[in-house]
Amino acid sequence: MNERSLSLVLGAIDASASDADEVEQLVTQLFEELCHPVFRYVRGFVRDTTMARDLTQEVFVRLCTELAAGRRLTNVRAWLFRIAHNLAIDEQRRLRVREAHEDSSEAADFAFLFFSDPSPSVEHELLRRERYEWLRQAMHTLSAQERRCLFLRAQGLRYREIAEVLDIKLPTVVTFLTRAIQKLAKACP
Repeated sequence: MNERSLSLVLGAIDASASDADEVEQLVTQLFEELCHPVFRYVRGFVRDTTMARDLTQEVFVRLCTELAAGRRLTNVRAWLFRIAHNLAIDEQRRLRVREAHEDSSEAADFAFLFFSDPSPSVEHELLRRERYEWLRQAMHTLSAQERRCLFLRAQGLRYREIAEVLDIKLPTVVTFLTRAIQKLAKACP
């Protein structure tokens, strides 16, 4: 990430409707920088690649709308993840309603996101599966908020940004992350 991108992501953005080209350029640059982390975060909720892509696009459409309306965003990365979080929660609720009608259960499982080697050898694939299974089981020992805090931290968000995204206090983020790390360390083989 170059210096201008970092300042865009972490700093305040204030654009007006008269700067349509500038808004488009900003949104395009932010999309290039942050679409993958936002996508991974959303996919962890909905566990459907197509839906995660759609929701990720919606996040950036909303960013464009906010900027075109002349609204000021103080921390764009946190704002994007907050919108992604809210959209993913809404979609998760819709999925639960659908699954309830189909009599199926929901399992929160972010472990598959941590291991994505496109062409592993047989040995690497076996080790990856063992690590995946260990992590999947260990992740089930975490509360939903602990998993969310841990996953946002894995996406590079700072503690303050995580607190903003999840709408919780900073000390609560510290507590959730500390508990999550302790639980995972305890479960480590």
